[in-house]
Order: sequence, then structure tokens, then C-alpha cells
Amino acid sequence: MKILAIVGSPRTNGNTYKIIKKIEQRFSEKKNTVEFEYVQLSKTKIETCKGCYVCLAKGEENCPLKDDRENLELKMKKADAVIFASPVYTYNVSWIMKNFLDRFAFRCHRPDFHGKKAMVVISTGAVGLGFVEFVLSFMIGAMGFITCAKAGLTYAPLHEIDEKKTMKETRKLNKQVDLFYSKIIDKTPIKPSFIKLLTFKMQQKAFSKAPPNSADFKFWKDNGWLEKKEYYYYKVHVGKIKKLIASLVCKIMA
Repeated sequence: MKILAIVGSPRTNGNTYKIIKKIEQRFSEKKNTVEFEYVQLSKTKIETCKGCYVCLAKGEENCPLKDDRENLELKMKKADAVIFASPVYTYNVSWIMKNFLDRFAFRCHRPDFHGKKAMVVISTGAVGLGFVEFVLSFMIGAMGFITCAKAGLTYAPLHEIDEKKTMKETRKLNKQVDLFYSKIIDKTPIKPSFIKLLTFKMQQKAFSKAPPNSADFKFWKDNGWLEKKEYYYYKVHVGKIKKLIASLVCKIMA
């Protein structure tokens, strides 16, 4: 089993990195052999997104920025699961994590990670855990990742450290790591929520009307997702009523 950890902190040995090391230690206690690979975004050559729209309109291969983005995508595809980790900076992810997400904006149109399981890890010195967990989970979800576990840890100043609170947070972290592990080894396709079903139908309708030579149309057509009988990104059993309601809501919204 291979886990890819993408660390979005400017500090290579900071609190966010330390949480991942704790997760790796917990994984090492499992029966299966687990290999961890770390990507420190602060050490990765990934240029700032210029907002030129080329990746969305013409395809990511035409992006004028030539750096490690393509290699990062390949690493995510090869991994069995991915951990996305960031500190809280002004109630959001760090700037390097945000830029990483910006560089993969095209994957919100052409989701290529559906079925890939992920864990979101957030560190903070005081506040913002819940909100930033939501933001990061939402963004990787748009790319197709399934967030199976979330872990947020608060690192108080040295003079405020409380051993009882530290032990409590460690137990919470371990619980999420165990949940993540169980979801990875379970190969049963995860059933989508109603919102995810509706998202698929809305994208299906939108991209079926896109220009035939556009990157979005080609991607969706090649995956067979433009066929009306298709109701989700991967094969999974969904109730008829749920599918019918999603289709009706899509028509109303359109």
C-alpha cells in the first residue's frame, strides 16, 4: 500500500509535517506493509497560476508553465490514497497549498480522481480547524477525491501545553487514522451523496453542450459520461428514486 502525503506548509519540519509522521507511525502498526511518500510543496517547483484559462479551454498539456505539476498528478494517480495537509493561515489553507489547488483547477471540470480516497490534515495555533477542513475537503472533492477522514490538531504555545488535552488530541488523531486505513483496504465502491449525484448530472448537462473540440467535451466523451444512461463517475449502485430526483432537480436548475 502506498500513501502520498502532500504537505502544504512553508516549514519543512513544522507542526503539519509532525502530524503526518504520527500518522505514518500509526500506519506502521498495521498488518499491511505501508509505504509513505512525502511531497513538500515548499521544496517543489510549482509556479504560481497565471489565470490564463488555457488548461480549462485547451487542456492542461498546453499550460504555459512548465514545472512539476504533471509529475505531482502522476504521483497522486499512482498512490493508493493521498493525504492533503496544511496549516491554518488567516482562516484558510497556506498560500502554497492554495496555489497547488489552483494549478489543478482543470480537474474540477475534468475530475480524474473519482474513487481515490483521501485524508485531510490541518494544524493551527489557535482557531480555524473546522472551516479550513471544510475548504480543503470541498476542493479536493471537486477533483474527485473522497475524503474518508479528517484530522485537525491545535498546537498551543509551550507555556500553555496541557498533557491531558494533548493525549485527547492524540486519541482523536488515531481514531481518524484507523478510519482512513479501514476505508483504504475496503474496496467496496463508496455510494455518492445526493449532492455528488446532482453535481455529476449538472456537469454532464453542461459539458454535453460544450464545443466538440474543447478539452472538457473530449474528456467527458472519452470517459463515456455524456451518455444519458450514465449517472455517476464510476460504477456504483444507487437507488432509482435517488437518481430520478437528481435528474429532475438538474432539469429544474438548468
